[in-house]
Amino acid sequence: MSNARVVDGPGFRIRYDGEPGYLRAHVFDGTDSLEVSTAMWRMLGEECRAVGASRMLVLEELHSTVDVADVPRVIQAMVDAGMTTVRIAFVELLDDIQGSEHGEILCLEHGIIVRIFSDEDSARRWLLYGD
Repeated sequence: MSNARVVDGPGFRIRYDGEPGYLRAHVFDGTDSLEVSTAMWRMLGEECRAVGASRMLVLEELHSTVDVADVPRVIQAMVDAGMTTVRIAFVELLDDIQGSEHGEILCLEHGIIVRIFSDEDSARRWLLYGD
């Protein structure tokens, strides 16, 4: 059923799965930082364009988190990667829900449709069906 593939990024890995109606991207095997987040969003944007995805479920399983002061730079990287054309459900698998929620607010201010979740089922439901 799955057409899964794993690609290596600079300091992390991404497993892509094409699901009915969306792209599923599991980011793992790394430690988050400004450089990792910037590269991650660039790669996710490239994959969305390559497969024609307008909806993406991102599961982030990275250790640590981006410094709050660097969040605006991550948001700009998302804009530069074309994320303003993709509806994004972002699942924080480890423990940075508060930081991700701050990023969610900034994303919305920049025209990125994103919502933060702590579980995949809720994220999938919102991604496919809305609130």
